[in-house]
Amino acid sequence: MSGFESIVLYLGMSMIAILAMLGISALLGPFRPKSNKATTYECGVPLFEAGIKRYDVKYYLVAVLFLVFDLETVLIYPIAVQFKSLAQQGWGVFFEIFVFVAVLLAGLLYALQKRAVEWD
Repeated sequence: MSGFESIVLYLGMSMIAILAMLGISALLGPFRPKSNKATTYECGVPLFEAGIKRYDVKYYLVAVLFLVFDLETVLIYPIAVQFKSLAQQGWGVFFEIFVFVAVLLAGLLYALQKRAVEWD
């Protein structure tokens, strides 16, 4: 076997093992349904309000800003690791990095202008 046959065989054996474990658990395990088991468990404290509520858009903006700058870190880190080899390729690579950081800085300035990170 080579290629996809081994992958299909591995997935098939995994599914058989999963189904066998679930079947054995259903056959041999105790079945004692109670109404308390179907309720939401919140550390023993009754719920004060519904679980579905609306959030202010400020939380969304902060989350998007976090993702943008988190991705910036993920994309800049490999460049910093390969700094010596990239320096040998010339200034084109550094110009591309500068454009990337400039676009992110423009996004940050726009967010600051729109007061997306200020809490009232």
